[in-house]
Order: sequence, then structure tokens, then C-alpha cells
Amino acid sequence: MKMNAKTIGAGRATLAGEVRSEIERMIVDGDLLSGEKLNELALSNAMGVSRGTVREAIRSLADSGLIDLIANRGAFVHQTTLTEVRNLYDLRRAIFAMACGTAALRAADGSEQGLVAALKDNLEHMRGAHAQRDMKSYYALNIEFHDMLIDAANNAKAKSVYTNLVKEMHLFRRRGLSIATNIARSIEEHETIVAAVAAGDEAAATRAANEHIKSGFARYMNILENEAEGTA
Repeated sequence: MKMNAKTIGAGRATLAGEVRSEIERMIVDGDLLSGEKLNELALSNAMGVSRGTVREAIRSLADSGLIDLIANRGAFVHQTTLTEVRNLYDLRRAIFAMACGTAALRAADGSEQGLVAALKDNLEHMRGAHAQRDMKSYYALNIEFHDMLIDAANNAKAKSVYTNLVKEMHLFRRRGLSIATNIARSIEEHETIVAAVAAGDEAAATRAANEHIKSGFARYMNILENEAEGTA
């Protein structure tokens, strides 16, 4: 993706900010893998910017949890530890459960008209992507599903924290949705959440969301255990 001053446009972010966003996207989308070293020259050539601009962008990402700067070695895509994974899931579970409970209340009082229909439409598309084994589309729809519920909670601070958590979780979260049976179970859990939100049942929506994230962590751990057995 080429970037230069002419393509940035008036009033938009600085060039370094644009490069930061592109590197972040590459990490989130899996174009740059966990543990991979960031090659300043390759990135600068690909984006049509100077190495200095790339270096500035990388440094600005150091506090995002996505990149590790290692003295005398360079910048690397962060490798998440098991403790970090568990902590991220715990935080995500607390915020998402709160959001779903609030979304159910707001759907019931008319504050979020159209939410249930949008969630059901998303579910239908997720089922289609699963049937077609279209992992890329399913993953994007899965993110959209959760984002709709976070938005429906109408809590800007929670959304900001959740968004940052999810960015870090992209480093490993795809693995939990890499098996067909895992996707099928995830869709079933989504259906339970939607039913609770549609009913305006705060407690049921909170409970369903809580169980969904807990199950997601269990699926991830099961994959790690199977991988460990396969290499033993």
C-alpha cells in the first residue's frame, strides 16, 4: 500500500499516524505475525514513505500492546503470554457482559431500535460464512457482532477500553475460531445472546455474554493443549 503526502489529504492525520494505522491493521489482520520482526526498510518501500516515518510510527505503537521494542534488536510483534491471554479474556468478559445486559435494557425501552434486527441479520450472514468455510468473512462478522452490542451499551469509556483489549487479542484470538466445531458453538452462543437481548432480559443477556467469553477462552486453551500433545 503506497502512502505519500498527496494521498493523505488536508485535515487528515499526519503521515506517521497513517503509517501507524496501516501497521496496526497489518498486525490485527494477521499480515504481520506474533513474534515477527518489523522490517523498517520493507515497510517503508511498501508504503512509499521514509524509514524515519516508519520508525516514528512503530515507536508510537509501543504503548499499544501490539509491539515490543527490544534494545539492540528492534521492534517485534508482541508475543502474548498465557497469563496475558487469561487477563485479557477476564477483562473482555466483564465489559462485554455489562454491555450485553445494558443493550438488552436499551432494546426493551426503545433506545436501540433496530438492534435486534441487525444482530439477527449478522447471525444469518455468520451462518452463511460458516457453511461456506469462509473464515475471513466469519471473523469480520464476529467482530461486527460484538461491536454492535458494545455500541448499544452507549458507554464511551467501556467501548474505548474494549477496543484496545480486542486489538491485543487479535494476536491470538483467530486460533480459537479456526475449527469448524468451535465456530458452530460460537454461533449458538451468539444466538443465546440475541434471544436474551430481544427479550429485554438484562440478567439473561449478561449471563449469556459471560458464558460466551468463558467458552471462548476454553476453546483457545483446548487448541493449545492439542497442539502441545501433537508436538510431544
